[in-house]
Amino acid sequence: MVQKGLAEESEKTKKTREKLRQKLEEMDQGITPQALKRKSSEIHRWIARHASERIALRSKSISLFDENQNAADLSRKVSSVVESLREGIK
Repeated sequence: MVQKGLAEESEKTKKTREKLRQKLEEMDQGITPQALKRKSSEIHRWIARHASERIALRSKSISLFDENQNAADLSRKVSSVVESLREGIK
């Protein structure tokens, strides 16, 4: 079985690949222990600033499925189909 090689990349593709590689290297250089510590502090300050908007989950009952006790309203399309079925039964 003979495999054909891939076509050579165009100059435009090579330039774009090199630009992307350089950009990724710059981003990697920006990830330092100091930068991580600074970002961590920013996140903690954001959480503290928005603490008043948080909901205390200890006082709430949370369940994934409430057995349709709080079902969504029917859409207009479904309501019209139900209505036409009712009319058809009469």
